[in-house]
Amino acid sequence: MKKFAFLVHLRDNYRKDLGELAAPLGYIPDPVYRYLLKNRPLKPFVWSNVTLTPGAKEPEGFVIMLPYSGAQLIEQQKLMLPLVMSAMKLAKAKGAEIMGLGALSSPITLGGKLLINNPHLSVTNGNAFTAVITYERITGLIKDYPNNRPVIALVGATGSVGSLVSMLLAKHNPGYEYLLIARNQNRLNGLANKMRDFNSENRISISQNIGCVKKADIVVLLTTAAECLLQAHQLKVNAVVLDDTQPRNTHPGILFERPDVTVIDGGLVSVPHLKCTRGGIGLPAGLSYACLAETMLLAKAGYEGHFSIGNPTLEQAEFIRSVAERFDGLGFKVAQDHSFGKPLCAKPVSVSKRVFRNYND
Repeated sequence: MKKFAFLVHLRDNYRKDLGELAAPLGYIPDPVYRYLLKNRPLKPFVWSNVTLTPGAKEPEGFVIMLPYSGAQLIEQQKLMLPLVMSAMKLAKAKGAEIMGLGALSSPITLGGKLLINNPHLSVTNGNAFTAVITYERITGLIKDYPNNRPVIALVGATGSVGSLVSMLLAKHNPGYEYLLIARNQNRLNGLANKMRDFNSENRISISQNIGCVKKADIVVLLTTAAECLLQAHQLKVNAVVLDDTQPRNTHPGILFERPDVTVIDGGLVSVPHLKCTRGGIGLPAGLSYACLAETMLLAKAGYEGHFSIGNPTLEQAEFIRSVAERFDGLGFKVAQDHSFGKPLCAKPVSVSKRVFRNYND
């Protein structure tokens, strides 16, 4: 097994996240952090040591922290890119040979495209396995939905994860009504045409307006925005929302405004023996984000070179699913449903083999 690293940034606010590292840091107001850090680059550091194999005597990987919020990563990309390179250098010094890009560290590097010539280590953006896990959960939601033909809205459909999820749905779940929502009209048209090419029974509509989710029974959030986008009034009665965003695009208040709506945390993978020191990864014990899981799987498999860069392919989805099957003794299954970090049900669901037959047919 190779050692791995996983790059993250602050999730919610400085007080909450840095307070997990050292309690006194949790007493400093966020405006003070923002003022002090605005034009003063802070070096990345090791946030947690990670093990996933029972009985491991030393770290098998490391979580590397960029001590900035998601909004700052997006607003100050020129400042952040050199810091990402510093994080890669740190990861290599710790013995890592592959690094995964967590949350908004992926879009600011164009899904890893800006890092492929780095001299330090291999890169993956984690989006292939994220798409696999997301697709699997959508398939389950479709199967369990009372309406035999639910309308599925994919918000952020043309992004790195969204495009692969859309293609998996088009290929293996034809005949449903899919609403693709994104900002770029040309990309939406191109993706819709590809989905129709898989099967003429696919009913595809497109929109640049998130308000159109009002038509959908199942809403899947796949954007890379740094702010909450989805509002309670935009949702259909009894809608199910699968929020696969980090930072997330839903707010807990939506459950109080709309008790008829179900919000499910997307992209979660069961890895029962996963252990992180200090700050962890912001999830309950035994759970991993799918992008981190992809990084761990590639490290366990001794994968050589870069993996998921830019938009992952159907072939990469098949490969990483097969690796997950190979190491299923360590978990790597779709996790039980959580909503804003709290469990909704009790049993993990295995990644289905059925839906990945014959990618070339």
